[in-house]
Amino acid sequence: EKNEVIVGYEEDTFSKTLTAGSLNWILFEKLDKEMEVTAKIRSSQQPKNAVIRPQGENRVLVEFAEPQKAITPGQSVVFYSGDLVLGGGIID
Repeated sequence: EKNEVIVGYEEDTFSKTLTAGSLNWILFEKLDKEMEVTAKIRSSQQPKNAVIRPQGENRVLVEFAEPQKAITPGQSVVFYSGDLVLGGGIID
């Protein structure tokens, strides 16, 4: 626990990528190849277009089509195909 306050510009809070681990897949055991999905980093957010890529055992790289604000380590990311939940993980 650092208990730090960081001051900066709003545009610095946007990012197009994140990595996630502790993955839990609903329809398959693991992600074997790149997949186009929609993803949410907040429960109240509409799903956003993204590509997920496997990054070793139980990890993925998520690349959003558009930058997302305040991607937060320790929070969940959930992956969808239409209305179907594919799985999710914890943001690094």
